[in-house]
Amino acid sequence: MNTLVKLLKEKPYTLVRYALCSVLLSSTSSVCIATNDVMLQGFYWDVPVDEENKNGIWWDHLKQQAPGLSQAGFASIWIPPPSKGNWGIIDMGYGVYDHYDLGSYLQKGTIETRFGSQSELKHMINTLQSHHIKVYADVVLNHIYSNEHDSEINPAVKAYAMGKAHQHLHVAYPSNEISWQLKDVQGRVFIKIQGYGSTMPWSQHISTRGYTLSITDANHTITPDTIHVEQEPNDGHYAPIRPGSNAFPGINTSLRGQIIDQTDVDEYWLNVPEKTTLYIKLVAKKGDPNSSTAWINASQNNGFFPVEVWQQRAPNQVSTNITNSHLYAYTNTRIAPPQRVPGGNYPSSDDGWRYSDFHPVDGNDWLGDLGNDEVITNTKFFGNDTNTFSPRVQEKLIDWGKWLKTEHHFDGFRLDFVRGFQPEFAAKWVNSLPKSSGKQPFVVAEYWGGDSSIKSWIDTVQSAGADIDAFDFPLKSVLTQMSNQDQNFDMRTLNNAGLVRNGHGHQLPGTSVVTFVENHDTGKEHDKWVSKDHKLPYAYILSHEGKPTVFYSHYFGVKQHDYHRPHITTEAPASLHQDIKQLIFARNTYMDGGLVVLSQQGAPYGDVQHVYVARRFGKHHKQGAVIVLNNHDTERKGVWVSTHATGFSDLAGQTLVNAFDTSDKVTIYEDGRGYFTAPSRGYTIYVPQRDFQPYTLVSSVTMH
Repeated sequence: MNTLVKLLKEKPYTLVRYALCSVLLSSTSSVCIATNDVMLQGFYWDVPVDEENKNGIWWDHLKQQAPGLSQAGFASIWIPPPSKGNWGIIDMGYGVYDHYDLGSYLQKGTIETRFGSQSELKHMINTLQSHHIKVYADVVLNHIYSNEHDSEINPAVKAYAMGKAHQHLHVAYPSNEISWQLKDVQGRVFIKIQGYGSTMPWSQHISTRGYTLSITDANHTITPDTIHVEQEPNDGHYAPIRPGSNAFPGINTSLRGQIIDQTDVDEYWLNVPEKTTLYIKLVAKKGDPNSSTAWINASQNNGFFPVEVWQQRAPNQVSTNITNSHLYAYTNTRIAPPQRVPGGNYPSSDDGWRYSDFHPVDGNDWLGDLGNDEVITNTKFFGNDTNTFSPRVQEKLIDWGKWLKTEHHFDGFRLDFVRGFQPEFAAKWVNSLPKSSGKQPFVVAEYWGGDSSIKSWIDTVQSAGADIDAFDFPLKSVLTQMSNQDQNFDMRTLNNAGLVRNGHGHQLPGTSVVTFVENHDTGKEHDKWVSKDHKLPYAYILSHEGKPTVFYSHYFGVKQHDYHRPHITTEAPASLHQDIKQLIFARNTYMDGGLVVLSQQGAPYGDVQHVYVARRFGKHHKQGAVIVLNNHDTERKGVWVSTHATGFSDLAGQTLVNAFDTSDKVTIYEDGRGYFTAPSRGYTIYVPQRDFQPYTLVSSVTMH
């Protein structure tokens, strides 16, 4: 006991280096220090918050969990984005608004973020790190959210919408995010509306291509009235006027119209007796314009814009095109920071954001759709899309990363939605982070895509000198199938699943991969859930290569709700908590390095459709472990395999024991073969008897 305490005080990283996880046996206590690589995703979607009192409680909660997490063997924790979000106290952080407000300034109706104050964040970090748990912050580089209080004239968006050369080739700037202003108009005003950038083929029915046009004065108030609907014919000819055919019902009213095709132009006129600034809003709709209920929002990428505006100052005068001189596009892209507290060490680049920091930057820029499985740097899929090609934007985001590292001592970062910006910038951002003991901080990227795309992205950033890991989304998909499909799933699929032992030539080393069973995104959509037998996928990731991540809701038994259909729920069994803890113990005690699938390469004999057997290299002086997974619905199953494998120790003549039940033993014969079994829908970890270390159950934590 004294030796261990001395090591912890004097050389804590010695324990990390040699990956020692010791259980000190006594009648009263058990101690297991986090020394390995298991990460906890320390949140789930919509974690608790005291919304009424604008009080975030999550940082304090995680701080309280530190001793238990350390004892269970967790080495790190990934926390949600810490910056102030656009939706204030209820924002999960992904709607980032002010990067440098971590819960210190009164913005968006709150001082604290959903998770707590900046002071509480610092105390949480210090506490977790004092328990030898590294803290990784989620960072959002792709986008920034804002609202109408951040409005500014945006000539780039106007030029983009008006740009004839590309308006039918690319995605529209969302119609409802542009506020058009007609400054100082008087007389009879003619407004022409055109559609572009539709996400629907133009050949589809007209009901998919509707819009609501609102025109107001400075009060911005729509007068409740009957439903006004576009009258045909309405073909955009502003003279001569056909009375009644295209008259707008009046200022502070709205009207419903439809665009038939790319060449269709709708025209409306209204009389403005006194010089007035008019505010024009277009919202993409679909359905029946005459219905009070069937007229609903459509994709705002069904773009609509006032293609021309003409003014007739007096009757019988010639109308004048005032599109260039009087029409302005306003967007919510002018984000100014509050007055910072003196001495806060904020970089000079903390000077806010303006329209040129976001796509489109001018009329020649482009916006693309989300695509299928590729990097789309100009995708306005979330909020305002940062122009990460701009040196100014790069400097701002890089300075923020440095500030997070130096001022708050984060040990690493998770990069959100890296498909949204070029991998070269991701590498530059990581390479700019301050190093610790000459080493780059840990960074993992969320590239939600297929194996070839993920590998290509990782190869690109590594060629630029950055060390970034990737979440193994392909493996997540296979593990979900294994759990949910009962015994119909063929366990041989695991032989080449995921990124590490990829069967399609897109392998990544285990040191570049982070594995997981569920996360905050998949956990809020029921079609992606692991809905049963959770211990099977956890037995896999906690025994295999890659850095395994445990989902908070699974570990603590939090009920998951479908974000869109909250009545659909699932909940991991209470027993999973102890399964995960003993699997972490087994990983931290016995396993490290490479792995071979014995049920594929070990001359298997038996039910390989239902039983998967792998052997992992050992930790320190140990000989490793044999992992057995059985997905049969009702029967304990086994397979004869040879344990001989290149680089592994010879187990011939040895006895292996179940790491958690020493009465369950496997004899390895002189030819190296043994018969390995696991219970139905379960797992077994076998270790050489001479390496065995007892595991003592620790009482479960029930806090959600």
